[in-house]
Amino acid sequence: MLKYLLAPLAAAFIFLVAFGLAQPELGYQTKEAAYSGDAAAQMELARMYYEGNPLDQSFDQSVFWLKKSAEQDYPDAQNTLGRFYLEGHFVEQNTEKGLALIQAAADRNQPQAQAFLAYAYGRGLGVERDASRFLLWTNRAAESGDAQSQFSMGLLSLTGTMVAKDLAAGKMWFEKAANQGHLEAQVTLGEMLMQGVGGKPDLVEACKWFAIAGTRGNQKGNAYLMAIVKDMTREQMDEAAARANAWLDERGLE
Repeated sequence: MLKYLLAPLAAAFIFLVAFGLAQPELGYQTKEAAYSGDAAAQMELARMYYEGNPLDQSFDQSVFWLKKSAEQDYPDAQNTLGRFYLEGHFVEQNTEKGLALIQAAADRNQPQAQAFLAYAYGRGLGVERDASRFLLWTNRAAESGDAQSQFSMGLLSLTGTMVAKDLAAGKMWFEKAANQGHLEAQVTLGEMLMQGVGGKPDLVEACKWFAIAGTRGNQKGNAYLMAIVKDMTREQMDEAAARANAWLDERGLE
C-alpha cells in the first residue's frame, strides 16, 4: 500500500504554479518589483528566466532570484530551490540544505513541500523512514490542497491503513482530489458511488465522474462508463452528461 501511495510523488523540476503567457511589459514590471524586494515578484522573475519567457533564458539568473525569494521565506521559492539542491539542478547538490528548505516551506503550509516530506519519510530519502511522519505530512498536504495527498488519504481511510477505517472520510478526500482533476480519484469516487460504498448508489453522479475521467483519456474511466450506462435510463444519462459538461466547462476543459 505504501509503495502504491508513494509512486506518483517522484520529484519533478518545475515551478509549482501555473502561469499564462507573459508579455514583455510584464517582465519589466516584474523586474521592478523584484528589485524593490517583493518576494513573489522575485519568484516570478526566477520563473521567467527559467522558462525564457518573456526574458532571455538564464538559469544563473533564475537561481539568483529564486535564492532572493527563498531568503525572504517565500514558501514556493523555498520548495523549488529545495528541490534544486536535492538533485543538483543548476546548483551544487546538497541534500541537507534541500531538505531544510523544503521543511521550511512545509512549515508554512506549502502543499507540494508537505507532500514531498511525506514522500521523503515514506522512502527514507535523506531521512530515516518514519511511517508516523509519512502520515502526518500526507494529512497536512491533503489539508493544504495537494490533490495526490488527498487521494492518498482517501485510500488510507477507505482501507483502514494507518488510520481508522472511515468510508465517509475516504469519500470526502476523493471528492476533493477529483474536483482538482485527479483522474484516479475521479474513477475511485465513481466506483464508490456506483457500488453504494458508504451510502446509497448514485449512478448519475458515478457516470459523471467516469465520463470526466474518460474524456481526459483514462481507460478505466471509459470502461466503467461503457458498463454503467447499460443500467441507466436516457434521462439519467442526459443528466450525467450535463453535470460532466458543466464541470469541464467551469475549468475550461473539453
